Amino acid sequence: MIEYVQFFPTLRCNKNCKFCFNRGNNSQNFINQDFPAEKVEDFVNLLKENKISNLDILGGEPFLYDALFKLVKLAIKKNMEVNISTNGIFLEKIEKLIKLCKNPKLHIGVSINDEVNPKLLKLINKNKLWIKSVITENQLPDEKILNFTSKMGIDYYLIYMDALTERDLEISMPFYEFIELIKKLQILYPNIKPVYCNGFIGGGQKYRCPAGTEKITVMPDGKVYPCYLLSGFKDYCLGNIFENSLQEIISSEKLNIFKKFFANICNNKICKLKKICSGGCVAHGIIHYGNLKKADPRCEKKVFN
Repeated sequence: MIEYVQFFPTLRCNKNCKFCFNRGNNSQNFINQDFPAEKVEDFVNLLKENKISNLDILGGEPFLYDALFKLVKLAIKKNMEVNISTNGIFLEKIEKLIKLCKNPKLHIGVSINDEVNPKLLKLINKNKLWIKSVITENQLPDEKILNFTSKMGIDYYLIYMDALTERDLEISMPFYEFIELIKKLQILYPNIKPVYCNGFIGGGQKYRCPAGTEKITVMPDGKVYPCYLLSGFKDYCLGNIFENSLQEIISSEKLNIFKKFFANICNNKICKLKKICSGGCVAHGIIHYGNLKKADPRCEKKVFN
């Protein structure tokens, strides 16, 4: 059963981060299209009716979405857990939303991957917001942020970077190296939490990937996909949240490849996680090979025979 929805009410953004997983959506029709404000209440009600209690609001930059406050207030009122990922530029809007809701079910994660505004750090510390950083082979956690989050008791989420291009693959690290890095850091910084697809580990090999099993993605035009990485592929559209029932959407035959786990097809023979891994992210195989039966290339780039 679907546990949470990754919702993209807008793909507009005031930054152009090189690691952003939505770079591949720039050619899509909905890049300048926001989710209709008049449909927000129906959307929240639909989620609640289907017993979905977790809503992840992503982007783009969510604080550029005019109906964000309405969306969050309605979801909180329905007793839903709401997570917002932001680049942290709109300080006044962030603080206003926190004061407006005053609810522990609202969680705001701020992406920090370069120099940080001291005013932003002050806001983060005051409200104990989460911090998120994308990790690559040449972009490791900043020691200042590590010490700051540890000292202030703030959750620090380290994100395993999506590799959408050949350049991304060159700077990405194999998943097992990412996990080793996390384990080493957690000895000194127990507030660190890794973020990665359960298609690696975490799903208990019950499925190939959590897409369409634990989660779905809803885009600004209402179209539904197994995950955000496949929203640029028309063949993986599962329907529209307002035109199809959730049962129709999650029963789509297009989800079969995600729901069934047969064996780890990764060829990397030095990985210590191979026996408990499901082969990584299905979307990466589709993006790089055009083949959904291929293993995640981020690990296979270091294959030893």
